[in-house]
Parts: sequence; structure tokens; C-alpha cells
Amino acid sequence: MTKLNCLIIDDEPWALDLLEDFIQKIPYLRLAGRCEGPVAALPYFEKEEIDLIFLDIRMPDLSGIQFLKTLSKKPSVIFVTAYNEFAVEGYELDAIDYLLKPVPFDRFVAAVSRAQEYIGYRKNRNSQRNDDFLFIKTSHKIQKIFYNDIVYLEGLKDYTRIHLAESRKPVVTLQSLKYFESRLPSENFIRIHRSYIVSLRKVDTVARKTVFLGETELPCSEHYRNILYGIIGEKL
Repeated sequence: MTKLNCLIIDDEPWALDLLEDFIQKIPYLRLAGRCEGPVAALPYFEKEEIDLIFLDIRMPDLSGIQFLKTLSKKPSVIFVTAYNEFAVEGYELDAIDYLLKPVPFDRFVAAVSRAQEYIGYRKNRNSQRNDDFLFIKTSHKIQKIFYNDIVYLEGLKDYTRIHLAESRKPVVTLQSLKYFESRLPSENFIRIHRSYIVSLRKVDTVARKTVFLGETELPCSEHYRNILYGIIGEKL
């Protein structure tokens, strides 16, 4: 299992201790270091790749938000703070999550789960195959489908419906949605719900709980919402 390199930046020792303890309980996290302020964190970015930072906001000399804006290569970030008034600005900086102190362990687990999925997406983009199509098994044949033709995929109990731009009738296959999630290029396709994967090229509008693809409305669950916002933020 590839571990995510993590860095904690917080001016409160008890918060550093708590987050370090939480990180040590998660098998896919590795603690690169803990720092009592942004300035002390700078050397870590020079000597190794940091995948994820747990960042306090209100700190002496330099706030967490100011610090993040100074980084030329921004890692993924989970803000950890006692003040909820910074939440909007935090999400505008494409934060994976925003945790309020004292952080419950279950909220920490949910946040790092989102981070693992999003960082995995980013790391896998450059390793995708150059094919612009895939073959799928239908009931009586094997069919080629071009990525550009796919609008969205709908996972049902025992099969998947592939909805295409130029066809009213979806292509039905017994291959699972999870199978397609691993095969489709992650720079073009993203899961927005346990039952849906959408083509980013076909997305017209994103509301809080809904994704619009033309006249089609699909639900976007909370688990995948921040990942979607982070990916869209990279394209702004």
C-alpha cells in the first residue's frame, strides 16, 4: 500500500499530539513531521514530497491560509481549526475538508478517506493509457465504446448502464461500476455517487447536491463532493 506523506502545522502542542496519534492509527498515512508554525514547515517541502498537510488557520506571524497561498506547488490540505468562520475561504482554496477542534476520530477518518481518493486520482492521471476507447461485454457481443461518447454510467444491482451522447438507449453490461472506475481515464471521468460516474466533459453545472449533464440531473453525494470540487478547481 502506498502511503501518503503527511505534515502537521499547528501552534498548539495538544493539537499536534492529537493529530499525530490519529495519523499513526491509519495504515495508509505516514507522518513526515510536525511543526509549530508555517516557517518551521518550509524545509520539509524542500527535502521530500508532501502529499497532505493538516493545517491550522489562526497562528502567529502567518496564518494557515496565507501560508498555503505562498506555496508554488500546493499539496492537498485539510484545515484543522477552532474557528468555523474561515470555512468558505478554506474551500475556495480547494481544501479536502475543514475540521473543527477538538477533532473527533470518526471525522478525521472521513476526511483522510476523501484525501486518499483525491490524491490517488491526481497521481494516477499521468499513468493512464493513451487509448481513447474501451471494449465492454454486452449480452451477445463485445462492443467498442469511445470515451468521448460516454455521458455517464449508472450502476445498478447486478449490471451497469452506459449512457451515450448519441443514443437514447443505454448500453447494458454485467461489468460493475467499480470495474469501470478503475478502467476509465481519471482525468475525464469521476465518481459522484455510489451509483454514478460522469464524464467531466459532459458536465454543464454543479450545484451543492446535484450535477447537471444537459437535461439530466444526477445526485452528488457528500463523500464525493469535495473531490469533485477539488478537480473542478484545478481546471479554473
